[in-house]
Amino acid sequence: MTAQELKSKLTEDDIKKLLELMGATFYYEDDDMWITDTICHHGTKPKLYFYKDSMSFHCYTECGQLDIIGVVMGYKGYEQEEFQKAINWISVKLNLDNHVYGFGKQEQISDWEFIKKYKKNKKVKPKDKILVPYDKNVLNIFQHFYCQSWIEEGISVETMKKYNILYSTWQQKIIIPHYDMNNNLVGVRSRALLPDDIELFGKYAPFKIGNKFYNHSLGLNLFGLNHNINAIQKKRKIMLVEAEKSVFQTDTMFGEDNFTVALCGSNLTDYQKGIILMLGVREVIIALDKQYQTLDSDECKNWSQHIKDKIIDKLSPFVSVSVLWDSTNLLGYKDSPTDRGKETLLKLMENKIYVGTNQ
Repeated sequence: MTAQELKSKLTEDDIKKLLELMGATFYYEDDDMWITDTICHHGTKPKLYFYKDSMSFHCYTECGQLDIIGVVMGYKGYEQEEFQKAINWISVKLNLDNHVYGFGKQEQISDWEFIKKYKKNKKVKPKDKILVPYDKNVLNIFQHFYCQSWIEEGISVETMKKYNILYSTWQQKIIIPHYDMNNNLVGVRSRALLPDDIELFGKYAPFKIGNKFYNHSLGLNLFGLNHNINAIQKKRKIMLVEAEKSVFQTDTMFGEDNFTVALCGSNLTDYQKGIILMLGVREVIIALDKQYQTLDSDECKNWSQHIKDKIIDKLSPFVSVSVLWDSTNLLGYKDSPTDRGKETLLKLMENKIYVGTNQ
């Protein structure tokens, strides 16, 4: 059974049964979607969204867009070439006819054909390769209030106005519109302020208006590029941060000279890599959050390996790559390099580590 044949057989009830078998906790359910914890990478945050109209998932922490086979592969720890194991697991759990497992006519298919089929099925559908703009008028329901806590964290009111930061009074959330490089509105994210919301759903999530989520595939965009493209192309360099807030902080620091964009995560997608190379930059500076407490810890080692695997190795054949690495305790645990002000950021920039070059 191929991946497409399997997915064509599955119902919403089947998907829910599989999630329950994997131990998923359902935090939110309505007619359009479910929200569970991120079982796709054994995470605990309620940031794995299942969209019923497309029968697809999106992990808003690490994995990005997935189908049910991808979720199972992450949960079971299967490598890409082992996708058939995920199909077999699903077929057994749901008692489906699976030729490979012998529940029907046996087919002789080589391992190489499995890999070929997997790669073919994992390609992004053409409709998913672009971001479909939303009507900007939807933002008119929000207010132009600016959060004092963000001001105290180094984000000016001028910057918040520039990026059209808004506020939802009825949900007490900061509203962050996402635009593509052509200033089309492609998504609306919210930043929760209430402790209960943060505990249940995390700090950042797509915003829902009525029955509609204004979500988008974060891996198909670089947040802040619409404002900072001129500085990036002028300086021939770009700095990659995790969250939108870091872009706002560097905008407050450097204004029109800001060459920062946010990945909205800690992985670089192939689509984002293509945008970066298209810009003609010579250097990419990686400035992710400090996900380690001490330099001699396994946590530090694992984080550096993650950055190498998910970002450096993708870019180093084409451009010079450097990393902002806190080796002198300038930052706190999980701080962004932008969180401690301009002076600290400049010190980190002065001591950046060159880890890859196209030369």
